[in-house]
Amino acid sequence: MITLRKIKDQPHTITNPKGVKSIAASSGSDIEGYSPVDYLASGVSFCMGLTLDALIKRDELPIESYEIKVDVTKAEGRPSRLEKLDVEITFDTELEEKVKDKLIRSAKRGCTIGNTIEHGAEVNVIAK
Repeated sequence: MITLRKIKDQPHTITNPKGVKSIAASSGSDIEGYSPVDYLASGVSFCMGLTLDALIKRDELPIESYEIKVDVTKAEGRPSRLEKLDVEITFDTELEEKVKDKLIRSAKRGCTIGNTIEHGAEVNVIAK
């Protein structure tokens, strides 16, 4: 479970089940931290990266590194939401188009976060 804690005059802190803390801040804030949109885009990039890692290892591909960039576009109007996420994957080595296409398709298909965004998930909120 992810826990967000806010103490007056302090930044928001987010803690994961391993106890790792992160500072969260609005995009217009002077506080150095990730915004909610940053976390979402990071989740998509990391999720796709984990899928790529498994494929590179399984298929013994000669890829030493790759970079995933996620650019978000905010939708106009209400409710406040994102309209789209554009993902760019760059590999450190030349790959056949067939291999590259398979990796990209598999990274997208295997990404739980991306699939959740595309297909939706219920958000149930309770107060205690």
